[in-house]
Amino acid sequence: MTTTARRARGPTIIINVDDLGLHPAVRRAVEACAARGTVTSASLLANGPDQDSIRPYQGISLGVHLNIVRGTPLSPRSEVPSLVGADGNFLGSFGRVASRLLRRQLRHDEVSLEWSRQVDALQQRGIELTHLDAEQHTHCLPGLFPIACAVAREHGIGWVRRSEERFGNLSLGMPALRRGLLRALSVHGQCPPGIQSADAVWGLAEQGSAFTAKACARALHGIGPRLIEVVCHPGEPHAGDPALPASFGRMRVQRWWEHELHALLDGSWISTAQEQGWRLSGFQSL
Repeated sequence: MTTTARRARGPTIIINVDDLGLHPAVRRAVEACAARGTVTSASLLANGPDQDSIRPYQGISLGVHLNIVRGTPLSPRSEVPSLVGADGNFLGSFGRVASRLLRRQLRHDEVSLEWSRQVDALQQRGIELTHLDAEQHTHCLPGLFPIACAVAREHGIGWVRRSEERFGNLSLGMPALRRGLLRALSVHGQCPPGIQSADAVWGLAEQGSAFTAKACARALHGIGPRLIEVVCHPGEPHAGDPALPASFGRMRVQRWWEHELHALLDGSWISTAQEQGWRLSGFQSL
């Protein structure tokens, strides 16, 4: 098959960096990857410690990384009491959020209020938002996906992530369990009129050293002209960088930063895209 034929049948790939605004290391990684053309999109934490330093990047679509897991809410504590602990911070983990939700102690109106304020905060800074997803994919929890879609539609955002990794490679352990849980949750997440999502995501299980262009190509082999969002977490830490605030808790994502940055900068994603007939795109170009 010729290269032209492969391209005609290959998928469109969005390579999205989650957690922009979390730390200078993530910002540096986005800047480096944008310069190489290996990242096409990034999702911004409105309550992230580094979010004030974020600016538009050439060729990068910016979205919002909704957060009710880590840090401090933008809303006054008195307005979102079901989302926070005794210290006034978010609960700190997917499990705690899910537990409170399943016990019917997490109020949907408070989730909507906080997420709307996060989007408002970014748009008021003049940031054009094209897509929406969430920290630890909490927007896929029962009852929360419709809220995320409603917030997106209210603010003129056309794309919402469904965290369904349909074409992942075979794997065992916690990554596979996480993938399976999110896929089961995402089955029930249907986008309303005016909101779209990619056909699937990739990168939920293959993280850190397992995040490679070769692994992605193996998973997506033969899928045809679909739209796939690759989820990644590169970072470029420097000596003297600030520590994450205590309100953000322990984050395993820091262990993935340099592995995933190296993979995105070694030229393999560009060469693999050419070989596989992928079209790399941001949400703004769809």
